[in-house]
Amino acid sequence: MKNKLLIIILLCCYDGLVYCQTVNSEVVDSVTVLLSLSKDENISGNYKEGLQYATSAVQYANQYKDKSLQAKAYVSLANTYQAIKDYADAKKYYNLALDKNTDDYFVNVASLNGLGNIYSMDIATADTAAAFFERSIDYTLEAGNTEHSFYTYYNIAGMYLNFKDPDKAYPYILEANKLLPTIQEEDPIYALLQQLNLAIYYNQKENHRLALTYIDKALEIGEEHTLTRELIDIYDFKSEIHQELGEYDLALDNLRQHFYYKDLDFNEVKNLQIEQVEANFKVKEFQQKAEASRLKTNLITIIGVGTLLFIIICFLIFYNYKRRLSFIKLEKKNQALVQAKNEAEKANKVKSELLVNISHDLRTPLYGVLGITEMLIENSPVIDSQKELLNSLKFSGDHLKSVVDNILKIEEVETNKTSLQLSRVNLYTLLDNVVGSLDYLANQQETVLQLNISQNVSSYYLLDKSSLSEVLEKLIDNAIKYTKQGVVSVSVELLKKRRNKEYIKFQVSDTGKGISKEELSVIFENFKQGTIEQNVSYGIGLGLPIVKYLIQIMGSELMVESTVGQGSQFSFTLECENLSNNLIIDPISQTKNLHILVVEDNKINQLVTQKLISSLGHSCTIAANGEEAINEYNKTHFDLILMDLNMPVMNGFEASEVISRENKNIPIIALTALEISEVKERCHSVGICTIINKPVDKTTIEKIIDKTVLYKN
Repeated sequence: MKNKLLIIILLCCYDGLVYCQTVNSEVVDSVTVLLSLSKDENISGNYKEGLQYATSAVQYANQYKDKSLQAKAYVSLANTYQAIKDYADAKKYYNLALDKNTDDYFVNVASLNGLGNIYSMDIATADTAAAFFERSIDYTLEAGNTEHSFYTYYNIAGMYLNFKDPDKAYPYILEANKLLPTIQEEDPIYALLQQLNLAIYYNQKENHRLALTYIDKALEIGEEHTLTRELIDIYDFKSEIHQELGEYDLALDNLRQHFYYKDLDFNEVKNLQIEQVEANFKVKEFQQKAEASRLKTNLITIIGVGTLLFIIICFLIFYNYKRRLSFIKLEKKNQALVQAKNEAEKANKVKSELLVNISHDLRTPLYGVLGITEMLIENSPVIDSQKELLNSLKFSGDHLKSVVDNILKIEEVETNKTSLQLSRVNLYTLLDNVVGSLDYLANQQETVLQLNISQNVSSYYLLDKSSLSEVLEKLIDNAIKYTKQGVVSVSVELLKKRRNKEYIKFQVSDTGKGISKEELSVIFENFKQGTIEQNVSYGIGLGLPIVKYLIQIMGSELMVESTVGQGSQFSFTLECENLSNNLIIDPISQTKNLHILVVEDNKINQLVTQKLISSLGHSCTIAANGEEAINEYNKTHFDLILMDLNMPVMNGFEASEVISRENKNIPIIALTALEISEVKERCHSVGICTIINKPVDKTTIEKIIDKTVLYKN
C-alpha cells in the first residue's frame, strides 16, 4: 500500500506538468506533447520510450530557455529515471528542476516528493527524506491541496513505521489526522489509511489491544466500500496482532479472510484476463472474416486461444491445490498452537488462583500483626526499649502487605476490573504523604529522598487519587531499593496549559545501579526483575507491570531512561483539570465522640480495631457475626458500622441489607480481605457505602471516622 501511494503523488504531478501550461508557442506545444507522451509510456510500463520522449522534451525546453518549461521537462525526466530505479540520475534532474526556482506548484511538489521517495528507501537517510516531504507540504498547504498534504504526511509516517521508529512517525500521523475531516467524504480510502497507520503505530508500541481497535475501524471502512486489495493487507495485519495477543483462533479466522480476499482479487484479475482474451479473439475473428482469411488461420487462432485458456485453467487448479496444502499446514500448526495456548492458560490460571487465595488468607492475620505492632509503637515504655525491633517488624509487615496487595492488584489488572475514580485532589498533600511514607525505607538504604515541585504547579486537580498514589509509591519504592547511599529525586513540573487543562510531568530519578537494555525488555513482565544482588530480595516483580497499566488507564505512557552504573529515570505526563480556582474548601474534621459498631469474627482483629478506635477517642461495641450486629443495632444508637463480609451464622452482606433497609442514613463501611473489584457491585446493592481492604491502620480508621462526621453534619 505504501508504494501505491507514492505513485499516486507522482501521477498527480504528471497531470500538473502537462496541463498547467499557459504560454502559447510552437515550442511550448511541442514540449507539452512530448511530456504527455512520456507520461503515457511510463504509465504503460514502456520506460524506454518514456525516456526518449522526456529527453526530447528537455532538449526543446532548453532551446526555448524558459525556466518554468525547463523545470517541468526535468521533472518528467527525473520521474522516468526513478521508475527504472536509476536513482542517481533521478536525484540529479529533480535538483535541476528545483534550481530553476520557479513558482510552479507541480514542479516543486513533484521534485520534493520524488527526492523524498528516493531517500526514504534507506533508514540512514530517513530524516533527509522527511525534510523533503515537509518542504512539499508547505506548497500543498499554501495551495489548499489538502489531499496532497494528507498523502505526504501519510508517506512520512509510513516511512518511519517501515523502519520500526513509531515515535518519529506519530507526529505525522497526528498531522494527517487533522486534515482527515476535510477530505474523508471525498474518498473512504483516506480514513482507512489513517486507521491502518494508527494500528501499525500502536502495534509497534506493543499496545496490541489499541492496535486492534484501529485495525477494526479500517476493516469496517474497507468492507463497507468493498476495497478488496486493502482488505487483503488489513486481514493479514489483524491476524498478526491476534497472534501477538496469543488469540490463535482469531488469528486463524483473520488469516482465512486474508486468503479469501486474495483469491477474490486474483479471480477479478483472472476474469479481466479471460475477457481480454475473448475480446481479442472476437476482434481477430471479425478481421479475418472481413479480409476473407483462410479457415486454417481461424483454426490456428482458436487453438491459440484455447491453449491460453487451458494454461489459465491449469494455473488456477495448481494455485488452488497449493492453497489447500498451505491451509492444511496452517490447520496443523494452529492445532498445536491452540493446545499449547490452552495448556499455558490452564497453568497460568491455576497459578493465579493459588496466589490470589493465599493473598486473601494472608490479609486477615496481617491485620492483627500490623495493628498490634502499631499499638506497641505508640506505647512509650515499650518503644523506648524496643524501638528498632518494632520499627523493623512494622517495616516487614508493611512489605508483606505490599506483596499481598500487588498479587491481588495484578489479578484485577489482568481481568480489566480497574477503572478511573476521579475526585478533587490536593496534589501537594498527596505528594507529601507518598514521599513521607517512604522515608523509613530511604533511611534504611542510607539514601536521600527529595521532593521538587515547580512553583507553577497548582494545588487542586481532578485526579484518580488512589491510582496516582499507587504509581508514585511503587516507582519511588523501586528506585530506593536499587539505590544504596545515593539520591532518589521526585520531580513534578507543569509542561503546558490549554484552557483549564494542564499537562503535568511526574519524574522519579535515582543514582542507583541502572538497568541494561536486556533488562529493560523484561522488567514490565509479571514476576520478572532486573539482575539482583546475591542474598538480596527486591520483591516479586509485580510493581512495574502494575504501574505501566495504571498509567495507561490514566491516559499516559511510562517512559524509561537508564544507564548502567549511573541510575534510572521513570516519567509520565498526565492531562489534569485544574480545580484551584474552584471555591470549594477542603472540609475540616469536627471533634465529636462517635459510637461505632465493629462486626468482626476474628478475635485478634476485634482487639486491634477496638484499640485503634479507642486511641482516637471514640467508643466501640463488638459483634462476632451479622446476627449479633443486627441485635446490637436494634438496642443501641451507632454513628458508624465497620462490617466484615465473610463471617459465620450471617455474613456481612446479609446483615448490611437488613440494617440499611431500616435506616438508609446509617453509614456502613465494609472491611474485607477480598479484592474490592470482586465485591463492589454486591456491596453497593445492599447499602454498604464504602469498601476498605484489610489490613487497616490508625490513619485509615481516622479518615473513615472524619468522613462519617462530615457525612452526618
